[in-house]
Amino acid sequence: MKPMVLADFSKRSHQLEIIDAPHLLSPSEWRAILRELRIVNRWLGGSRAALQEIKPLIQEIAGEKTDKRPVEIVDLGSGSGDIPVALVTWARRAGYSLRVLAVDVDPTVCKIARRQTLHFPEITVLQGDVSRPPLREKGCDLILCSAFLHHFTDSKIATLLRSLLLTARKGVVISDLHRHPLAYWGIRLFTILFSRSKAVRNDGPLSVLKGFRRPEVEAILDAAGVPRARVKWRWAFRYVVFISATPSCHPKLVG
Repeated sequence: MKPMVLADFSKRSHQLEIIDAPHLLSPSEWRAILRELRIVNRWLGGSRAALQEIKPLIQEIAGEKTDKRPVEIVDLGSGSGDIPVALVTWARRAGYSLRVLAVDVDPTVCKIARRQTLHFPEITVLQGDVSRPPLREKGCDLILCSAFLHHFTDSKIATLLRSLLLTARKGVVISDLHRHPLAYWGIRLFTILFSRSKAVRNDGPLSVLKGFRRPEVEAILDAAGVPRARVKWRWAFRYVVFISATPSCHPKLVG
């Protein structure tokens, strides 16, 4: 990763993160990484940004259902499953029936996620290629991509979104990083002070450099054939996007 003084915010970085080679990490390294990522997401609002967008959609979908089937959600690049756990915990309190499929590519990560979700039968952990998820057409209500898409090039993201919109009945929710100097310096300082994981200290700041600015988000949506979507900025430095799977219902771009 480049030193701070040389960090380039003018365009997306395509440098690989350490976790982009998951087979090179030991189980103990993965446990440390995922433990620290849960802390980062909780303290810096990563999980909250996704949850704020997806909860009203769950309420809307549940209200539209004419049977008692649960709302079905797929979480791509789910890691240790902290967002599925948070969603199911909320849904239980709120009285909604939920089923979540948590997909990740690495077998060690999936083993850790299964332990983390042991007391949540509503959550199924699946090892699979997250860039080509094994999902049938219209096989779920919502697909969530949280801090996931920045691992791919713009063209790959556009291709993936086209596929996901065929899979989801309601739509796709994206929550990912805003590439901004304050976000970069903030996570750099945070990881220097609190992280013991080399991967987290490297990948945290680098993931910001791989993040997006709003015109880039809109260009990717355009390349994916999405004429309109709901785009919001949320603290801390997250863009949250909802894309309806029904083209006629695509909401206008809003800030």
